[in-house]
Amino acid sequence: MHLWLQFDGQALFAARGDGAVTLAGKPLTSEWTAVPDGAELRFGFGLLRVGRDSKPGRGPARERPAARRQAWLLALVVLTGAGVALALTAIRGRTPSEVAKLEATRSAAPPSSMVPAEEPVAVAPAVASPPEAAVAPGLPSLTLAASPLPAPPQGGGPSAVSQLLRAYPQNIANRAVPRIGEKPWLISEEWRAHHERQLHAPGRTTAKVLFLGDSITEGWGVAPAYGQHFAAYAPVNLGIANDMTQNVLWRIEHGTLSGTNPRAVVLMIGVNNLAGGFSPEQTADGVRAILTAIQAQLPAARVLLLGVLPARQDAQNPLRLRISQANQLLLSLAKPDRVEVRDLGSLLLEPDGSISRATMRDFLHPSPEGFERLSLAVAPYLQALVAAPPQ
Repeated sequence: MHLWLQFDGQALFAARGDGAVTLAGKPLTSEWTAVPDGAELRFGFGLLRVGRDSKPGRGPARERPAARRQAWLLALVVLTGAGVALALTAIRGRTPSEVAKLEATRSAAPPSSMVPAEEPVAVAPAVASPPEAAVAPGLPSLTLAASPLPAPPQGGGPSAVSQLLRAYPQNIANRAVPRIGEKPWLISEEWRAHHERQLHAPGRTTAKVLFLGDSITEGWGVAPAYGQHFAAYAPVNLGIANDMTQNVLWRIEHGTLSGTNPRAVVLMIGVNNLAGGFSPEQTADGVRAILTAIQAQLPAARVLLLGVLPARQDAQNPLRLRISQANQLLLSLAKPDRVEVRDLGSLLLEPDGSISRATMRDFLHPSPEGFERLSLAVAPYLQALVAAPPQ
């Protein structure tokens, strides 16, 4: 639930981000709307009353200097129930031109650094933790999304906003987050189009096996070994290159498993999280969230969870060490008759622990030979899961 507020120095304007919001009993839209004194804004279980500063018994508020006229009483916010968030942007004491400069500065600011990837592992930049909101005494503090709003025009009036902007929490591995587009509050249209195509992939309703993951899973689907070893299951490949755990969660929440009834799901995800600065613990927590989502939507399906494959040529590479730590944590996610966990990365390593281009062409993605080794190892596990009696 998101409600946007903006003060231009003279008047307060409100607009709906998402969810049902009413102003004075009327539905609020995504267009900026002036908020009259004493009006009530309702959003979910939240109530927001807004009014100019005044003292009881002294009649209407007197005109004060400009700096004090711009001071509005902080809202009385009542929030009950989990999962309700208020995104509040109050711009005080700034002219429209200053607001525009501020937003331009924020847009140009470099994102928080993430662990650089030696190979082209494309990841979304992390966003610094948002500031806390000031709230009325006795109420819990709220965390605000770092979501810049467009500045009002020079005339001082509200600007029309066809789609309110909301920054996605890119530094969270166990919550549904889409792939980020040109700005942190936009979804990548190319990625969303790929997701939409998968929603209409042939054979979704009859597939006995689904493959879910990132570029390694997507590349597996076009490798010769995939058809040779898994064609009998009429599999549907739902891998999308560069996905992190949070992106897979978003896809699951937005229909990637809808209409399917597989006997088994092969899941391999996490290398982009680990290469992008997430800790092994955060990455494993993201995988755990995916497993929970899969089991909620496909309660009869068994899951074959594969460990994150090794990456980088040198066995002592920091990313390789984080992958090993994450895989140890993934072993704890096994559940009898529900989730089987297999770490098969050693099949792609040389005797000294290094990686050869013969098995991983860029020390990250398996070559045809690498996929052959991986498929040979997965085939018997998958056969057992598909043949197991329905749960």
